Amino acid sequence: MIQKNEMMNRNQLNVCHDESNSVKINVFTSNSCTFCSEALQAAREAATKLRRFNLPIEVVETSVEEEPELVEFLNVVALPMILIGKSQIIGLPTTEDIELLLHQAVLS
Repeated sequence: MIQKNEMMNRNQLNVCHDESNSVKINVFTSNSCTFCSEALQAAREAATKLRRFNLPIEVVETSVEEEPELVEFLNVVALPMILIGKSQIIGLPTTEDIELLLHQAVLS
């Protein structure tokens, strides 16, 4: 049973990280979240800016209603939440906040 749970957790984590060279901006949203659409838009704007430098960046929206196990596994405590690598932003970020984390993720 423990092995099955560990496999499930690794598979869930693949939603946030994969074998490609692209940097993922994971935006966790909810239909009832007032600021989630603004956070998603800020993530898309930051990705667009950095794509100009030929950086492979992908924005991934994950609905907490559709992926409750992943939310629990990643310990999402408030929305919106943006996860880039091992860094996260909780609450409504600015485009510049996301760009800073992207720069850090690309340089590391």
